[in-house]
Amino acid sequence: MKPSILLTLSIGSLASAFPALQLQIRQTNGTNGTNGTNTTACATGVHIIVARASTEKPGEGIIGAVATQVQQAVPGSDSEAVDYPATLANYTTSEGLGVSGMTKLIESYAARCPSSKVALMGYSQKGFIANDEKGAQVIGDVMCGTSEANFNSTPPLSAALSKNIIAIIQMGDPTHIPNLPQDVGNSTRAGIFPRPNTTACAAIEPITKSFCTADDRFCDSGNSIPVHLSYVREFGTQAKDFVVQRAMNGTRKA
Repeated sequence: MKPSILLTLSIGSLASAFPALQLQIRQTNGTNGTNGTNTTACATGVHIIVARASTEKPGEGIIGAVATQVQQAVPGSDSEAVDYPATLANYTTSEGLGVSGMTKLIESYAARCPSSKVALMGYSQKGFIANDEKGAQVIGDVMCGTSEANFNSTPPLSAALSKNIIAIIQMGDPTHIPNLPQDVGNSTRAGIFPRPNTTACAAIEPITKSFCTADDRFCDSGNSIPVHLSYVREFGTQAKDFVVQRAMNGTRKA
């Protein structure tokens, strides 16, 4: 099967899941989109950049609950959401805008607050960007570079910009590759957009937790959307504890 046909089929599977995603994903209220963010002050705890999932309203989305828990546990922390069209239509374009949007937030914050610690969180596209389906992918593409078939290639984030990133959380990442050191969960299959080049990801393995469960429609190429929507409930506390521990540690190294 040609890669372009595979991409069409994969995005088609997302579109077919769209009604269920709309019904089942917890939409955020107005306060969660810029939870604790101050556009001038620098976080003395950890600054969290959040990428929401596909089809979620602008803001931090379902994974914003984890960001809120981190802020409650680490004094002086704040968060902000990536501003991008987390859509299933024009998915590749949306993903690219997510990558550029998150990169710009990291660049801007690093220039303004060069000593502050930063954490990235993404669900699905966002964890495709740091996604319901897209957020996690976006984070991976920012940190590791975009190498997935039929997506525009992008380079990994520079060491100068990544040096203060102390924790990364991905949930339901469609670029998931099984059996990597950062993987959490019982998934044994690659995601629907598997990342062929994981070389640049090696540097962030100690600071990353990527959650994927067997039969997840997107990160495990399975059949279940309920599994895909379960990560905050099943792993939210574990994700929060990891970021809190990393933030309290105060070091980029493992």
